[in-house]
Amino acid sequence: GGSAERHARPVADSTAMHVVDPGTVPGLTTVTRNEQDGRRHLYAAYPKIPGADALTDALARAEDERVRPFLANLPARAEQNGGAVPELNVQWSLAAASGDVVGVRLVSSEFLGASAGETRRTLWYDGRARQVRPSADLVNGDAGLSGLAEQVRRRLVGKGDPGKVTAKADTFPSLAFNDTGDLVVEFSDYAVAPGAAGRIAVVLDRAAHEPLLSDFGRRARAAALSQHPRLALDGVSDMAGVPATPSASAGTPPRIDCSQVKCVALTFDDGPGPYTARLLDELARAKAHATFFVVGNNADIHGDLLRREAAEGHEIGNHTQSHRDLSRLTAVQVNSDVQRTQQIVRTTVGRAPTLLRPPYGATNTTVAGVAKSLRLQQIMWSVDTEDWRDRDATIVANRAVKHARPGAIILMHDIHRTTVDAVPDILRRLAAKGYTFVTVPDLLAGKNVPPGGRFGGE
Repeated sequence: GGSAERHARPVADSTAMHVVDPGTVPGLTTVTRNEQDGRRHLYAAYPKIPGADALTDALARAEDERVRPFLANLPARAEQNGGAVPELNVQWSLAAASGDVVGVRLVSSEFLGASAGETRRTLWYDGRARQVRPSADLVNGDAGLSGLAEQVRRRLVGKGDPGKVTAKADTFPSLAFNDTGDLVVEFSDYAVAPGAAGRIAVVLDRAAHEPLLSDFGRRARAAALSQHPRLALDGVSDMAGVPATPSASAGTPPRIDCSQVKCVALTFDDGPGPYTARLLDELARAKAHATFFVVGNNADIHGDLLRREAAEGHEIGNHTQSHRDLSRLTAVQVNSDVQRTQQIVRTTVGRAPTLLRPPYGATNTTVAGVAKSLRLQQIMWSVDTEDWRDRDATIVANRAVKHARPGAIILMHDIHRTTVDAVPDILRRLAAKGYTFVTVPDLLAGKNVPPGGRFGGE
């Protein structure tokens, strides 16, 4: 198209689904799964919403449907992959959360060396009936499905294969609304077009979709468009999200000189999560400081915990927005993923992180370039407690203590209950060996690590 046509395009993508800020849902927390070694890079998360247990169960099953085959096929893939570690990343967003309706969109990105692709699915929760509904329930029965298929086929011409759109519920795994209330119909990669085509989605304006909607579909649309979304599910009070209070020992700790003291840095990735408040209690009790490499989505939901981490003298580092393997992304994608978390932390605690921990420790010159431009030092680790593999507090504590050396950076994840259970034992045993628990900047003091540079590998 000519330049006039290009400039005439609206800035907003009409196929983008409406997204609700999860921080507005009281008591919302996340369930996160992370596995990382030479054979797999796996990060999967979904929200847990008070009063919607059936939805939590359905999201757990939906995640498992992606994770199980990925893990089952690992052995064969490791050799086929030409050294590239297979990756599965499951992200979520809220398509609606108001009144008695919740919509949760799951996007799974899979990288298997030769092939890569995204699967998209949106599940809806009907609080009135207390049941989970597939996207197809937004339209009215068989008549709604055939009308929808007909409308979508017409709009797919030139984008994908209309012949692949049948009037069946499972043809439409992801339906939601955009910011203006149009119905967005999106497909997984390869479903109606070759994978190289990227995300395929079509938009049905109100005139086109109104006759197709079910009663629930109309309620879902009203929830998505709600100006002041307030979730009201049975049996849940608005006090579900009680803010965490910083302990009395708040304040910036004095910088510790690790050339004079036996220092060790405990680092916790992927939070904040359901166990982070208890971890902060344990650290406060031991007067120990740690470094939290937070995932943007979780930091956004748990702003109270982020503020508490900062107030109690811990360091907050950036672990990206979506926990993708950055070494596989373009500079623009890396920049966007890192910047979003910078912004969330800056907005919540008043200053942006100076440290970046690339997910899986996966980095390259592109990542280093982006880190340099954002004035971030890349922080690796010297002790991996493998707490994702062994959900056993004793094993995790033993690993941390056995491999600790002066100047060590110990990798843990505050998304695991068993890891937080291990911390008092780690603190006690390492203190008995004369260690002081410091933040990563304490270890960096006096070391010449430029922005973009790496620190803390084996």
